[in-house]
Amino acid sequence: MKLSKRLGPGLLDELNAELLSLAVERKVLRSRRLRVDTTVVEADIRRPTDSGLCAHAVSRLTRLAARIKAAGLAPPGRLRDRRRSVGQRVRALSDARIRGRQALAAIDRLTAEIAARARQTVREARQLARTARRNARRKRSSTALVERLERELEAAERVLAQTDLRLAGQRTIPDRRVSLVDPDARPLRIPSPARPNEFGYKARVADTAEGFVVADIPDGGAVIDGSVLDGANKKASEAGMHGRSVYADRGFGTSRGDTAIAHHQIRDPIIPREGRPAPIEQTRSWRRRYRFCNGLEGRISQLKRTGLRRTRLRSLAGVQTSVGGIALAHNLQRMALLT
Repeated sequence: MKLSKRLGPGLLDELNAELLSLAVERKVLRSRRLRVDTTVVEADIRRPTDSGLCAHAVSRLTRLAARIKAAGLAPPGRLRDRRRSVGQRVRALSDARIRGRQALAAIDRLTAEIAARARQTVREARQLARTARRNARRKRSSTALVERLERELEAAERVLAQTDLRLAGQRTIPDRRVSLVDPDARPLRIPSPARPNEFGYKARVADTAEGFVVADIPDGGAVIDGSVLDGANKKASEAGMHGRSVYADRGFGTSRGDTAIAHHQIRDPIIPREGRPAPIEQTRSWRRRYRFCNGLEGRISQLKRTGLRRTRLRSLAGVQTSVGGIALAHNLQRMALLT
């Protein structure tokens, strides 16, 4: 993990591009067909709830306040430990959820009680942070712990604000924070009846017939499939892969996808149109060629078994580094097998 953080996503992108260029130069990578799709990379967090985030904020602020007191930057007794009281209500919430929809009123009541205790802890921690900063300035000591406490306070206040909105009846909250430790993780909708919601990042994966991949995280949040097509073709072109055909599913058949295809002068796109199918999609030859796109699901499954399923690095830069390292390791293995 430490080595990955020191490398960073930029260096790993350069290494991947150099490796693909070497594969093209040695004529190991000859294909001009590129398959593109997206997948979810889970963040290393718990499944979020408003009550759980508030309880987690109480625990983190209390532990950090204890470290500041131990460092001599604040007098003892400035922040009350409410973790036991909050834990009792969290366990009561677990019992209430078992009863299903009949216990919604009890769930809201317990969530409000946990949020009230979290708000008291935030208020006391804010006063402790001001005292600790003054003492650190007077003693000329490090303010790293104080700065960390202030960051934790900002995250806790945001969690409390969205909890108040939810208790007021607003179920859809834009730019909702789902973790205190990973600020860039986002809720993502996926077409799965078992788990329709995931929390993490959307990765872009492209591969060739030889098995070389271009995998990265284009941006935080639930990016639209059509918007990632341009970046996949750009990275392939930078590595010396002059694609002739691009294969993708129906989510890429939009106007933004058409713009990317025209920009990179792709002569043969095999992408079904979003909405009503085009007449050419009904022909036997087109459907036979489109079957090549299905093989990318197997490639994504292979990458997920080697670490792409869940990242252990936090923040957007961390997950970009993790995915870049997975792609580099995979491409090195393909290079070794094919040479």
